[in-house]
Amino acid sequence: MADNYIERKMEELRRGSQQRVMPARRYAAKAGKLSFDFPARRVLLCGLATDLGDGIATVFLDAGCKVAVFDADSGQGSKMAREKGVRFYEIDVNDTTAVEKAFADLLKAWRDVDIIINMEAGEDYRVAIARMWSEHKTRYPFPSSYGGRFIDIDGPSFEKTSFLSEYGITVNCVSVAGRNAKDVIDMCMFLSLPQAGFIHGSGKC
Repeated sequence: MADNYIERKMEELRRGSQQRVMPARRYAAKAGKLSFDFPARRVLLCGLATDLGDGIATVFLDAGCKVAVFDADSGQGSKMAREKGVRFYEIDVNDTTAVEKAFADLLKAWRDVDIIINMEAGEDYRVAIARMWSEHKTRYPFPSSYGGRFIDIDGPSFEKTSFLSEYGITVNCVSVAGRNAKDVIDMCMFLSLPQAGFIHGSGKC
């Protein structure tokens, strides 16, 4: 009996009918999900009283952040303030004097900002707001392991604003070419994560 069993098994092996049975794979309860710590940040959106800006504001507000908007569009900006609860400053972001006054008021309310996202503003403005932020950081160097994020949407500002890196602030540009609004919003959020602090000087994320 035993001899016949052994012979049968040997024959099965020779014919390739014996298959290796893999143990069942065990998945963790949260398999397929990643989560990141994202403490509440203070976010300034410049030139973004737009549908895109509304989407960006919503994502950050949902994460528990504070959001302020600098823009000349009083209609859209007031709507965002009313419906989203953002701080809205009706100013021309290319008017350096107006921006300086609004930025000073925002810093008085928040003490500092953590993230600045720009769109549709001239190069002079980008350099000006970056300079204001760096001067504030010099006067009030609050300890921070996060540093900050300076993100331009379709604005190659790195060359003239890279001095922000001295304060641990990364400078990057997000391109809208070939992307829908959700892609741009997701990229802004991704660059704002603490884990993205190594991404700096990217011309077209």
